Amino acid sequence: MVTTVELQAPFSYSWWVYLIVAAILLAALAIIIYVILKLVKTFRTKKVTPPVVRHIRLTPERLDRLRKAYISKVHDIQVAYSAGRIDKRDGYQRLSAEIRGFVHEATGINVENYTIKEVKAMGIRKLDELMEEYYVPEFAEDEKGKDKDLVKSCQAAMGVIKSWN
Repeated sequence: MVTTVELQAPFSYSWWVYLIVAAILLAALAIIIYVILKLVKTFRTKKVTPPVVRHIRLTPERLDRLRKAYISKVHDIQVAYSAGRIDKRDGYQRLSAEIRGFVHEATGINVENYTIKEVKAMGIRKLDELMEEYYVPEFAEDEKGKDKDLVKSCQAAMGVIKSWN
């Protein structure tokens, strides 16, 4: 028995194969472009703009009460550290919170989440120096903060609070 087979030309049905391949390539190209744009957006350097300083009008009496309250809080940290109730890192963390709280109440600027660079850009006198002083013992390993003296840092902070205007 003889069987005959008629062969079709190769890829005689190719129009839909080409269409599927083209659609897959276009989808892949769109995904690649999307990923590249996201990466460029992610790694683009952000220009640091200083936060807008909003001055709160404090009466001399209110500013005096605010100074006394925060000087008392910083003094309490100093006493607790000297008595051994808190360690150096905890003391610096509390000092940082009190200084930032004072600045927030005195200026209206919530500097709690600002970096030293952003605070320097704001131009608040002495705040950046205080932050640099307590930054290392607050966040670094204990060995790096050994040369820092919490009592002196508390006295410096109280001096800045007293001279705040």
